Amino acid sequence: MLTAVAQPTGFAPDPMVRSRDRLLDPVGTAAHLSALLGRAPANATLVRTKYRIAESLRVLYRLDDGPLVTGRAFASTEAAATAYQRALAAPGRPAVHDPELATVWWTFPDDRRLRTLAAVLNPDPVRLGLPHPGWTASELVEYAPERSATFRAADARGDTVGYVKAYAPGTVDVGGLARRYAAVAGVLTETPGGPVTPRPLGWAPTAGLLMLSPVPGLRWVDLPPDELPSTLHRLGAAFAAVHGIASPPGLSPFGRLRQSRLRTSAELVARARRDVADVVTELAARLADGPPPGEPPVVLHGDCHPKNALVDGEQIGLVDLDQAGTGPAAADLGSLLARLHVDELVGGPSAAPLAAAVSAGYAGVRPLPGDRSLQWHTAAALLAEQAMRAVNRVRLPVLDRLDALLDLAVAVLDGR
Repeated sequence: MLTAVAQPTGFAPDPMVRSRDRLLDPVGTAAHLSALLGRAPANATLVRTKYRIAESLRVLYRLDDGPLVTGRAFASTEAAATAYQRALAAPGRPAVHDPELATVWWTFPDDRRLRTLAAVLNPDPVRLGLPHPGWTASELVEYAPERSATFRAADARGDTVGYVKAYAPGTVDVGGLARRYAAVAGVLTETPGGPVTPRPLGWAPTAGLLMLSPVPGLRWVDLPPDELPSTLHRLGAAFAAVHGIASPPGLSPFGRLRQSRLRTSAELVARARRDVADVVTELAARLADGPPPGEPPVVLHGDCHPKNALVDGEQIGLVDLDQAGTGPAAADLGSLLARLHVDELVGGPSAAPLAAAVSAGYAGVRPLPGDRSLQWHTAAALLAEQAMRAVNRVRLPVLDRLDALLDLAVAVLDGR
């Protein structure tokens, strides 16, 4: 039996990525891959998507309960054929050419750019340059094709000894990233009531690998609803603690909410969804003057996603500091508040009491940013993070409420 028919995205036609809609349809893709790969018909579950308008589309599918397959659609059959020939020239990374869809497919652990996935999956720690005692097995927990993968490193008993992150060549300075994790963890360890963050256990620059200590806990979105207000209160305090530490060496200014990025986000959302073009263009114009001046820069976590905040009793753990930077405290808080608003839009808990809990927890540690700054940063995050990711990650529930999301951003900016 095949999966249910894909929901409509509302996207405008994209003549440069003509196979987009076919590749986003699990039913059609399941049948197509069964024929292409010469295997029995399978269920196909769309796990992850990265869509670049007029450039490319990456889809990650799981077939039945088995293999993960990544397809990259190119803007022409010639480009796909060239990518396929390059893949054939790379040792140990076989690919399948799909000229009908101008696509090339890889079956995990083969990947277009990530070269060490098979070695991490079946680890020899010494050869990998991460000689951690006890690491004998690996389990994939997060995979962004062509970009990065995260594995749980386990010992012979199955207990977690760390997490290993693999990065595409040339994308990350793993030594610098390790020093960032060490500096943040070292300071927060001495901060009363501060959150736990991972410590580096080792890194291998040539292989693009970083091993981090495990942080216990559950994602806050997986907790019972009655526990969310107290948890979000502690999460607000945890972000305040991070904002209060000295900046580690090498931390760059946070750039996701720069005016140029906001303009680009608005333009891409308008191109993808013509039905919201007017409101998103107006929103970007209103954000163009930037946030109120005068907020001092602090250390920002930079990625306030639910999977990055772990709850272990009264302790909060903050993981994934890869996107950390410096900037106004309202950038982190606005990002978190935007996420709460969108969760409510797609059927989650009411945002208002949770936002109040975050603010109260933060204010118990350090003063909150000004109201106008929070309003600007929340509205900007609704555009550049939530609306933009709805398009390029093809998040169907959010795409279905995209007009409401953008109306909400305008209302937040107005202080309503």
